[in-house]
Amino acid sequence: MKFRKARKEYIPQMVELIKTNSPKYPQNIVLQELNEMFSNSLVKPTYIIGEEKGKILAFGGYIYSWADNNIFNIFWVNVDSKYHGKGIGAELIKELIARIKKSKNPKAKLITLSCKIPSFYSKFGFKEITQKYDRDYVLMGMKI
Repeated sequence: MKFRKARKEYIPQMVELIKTNSPKYPQNIVLQELNEMFSNSLVKPTYIIGEEKGKILAFGGYIYSWADNNIFNIFWVNVDSKYHGKGIGAELIKELIARIKKSKNPKAKLITLSCKIPSFYSKFGFKEITQKYDRDYVLMGMKI
């Protein structure tokens, strides 16, 4: 599996992964969020794709927290449903954490994410911060 920074032309494939994994999430918001990486904003998310043989099998994003530059937020962790349970999500999380650790802000102290599967993320050192965050999600954090 190769990981690299997403390019704008990958957005349609990324949207398809989200449609499969989160069919109720509004597609106009998905497009807006994914396009933000390529906007003129001062603070932009970074998306990483995982591909094999030219096909995007997974992607995820991260950004400095809007509330505190010592915190990064991870979001949109998606794996093609045909590849669930094959370790691709774990590889992606490890890659996102490694890139955050190498980022230009070595003072970063915490990575956060909200998820429906806390047991998956606890394997990487994430601990629950609060339950029932943003409906049925759990807010988790990890010190780096």
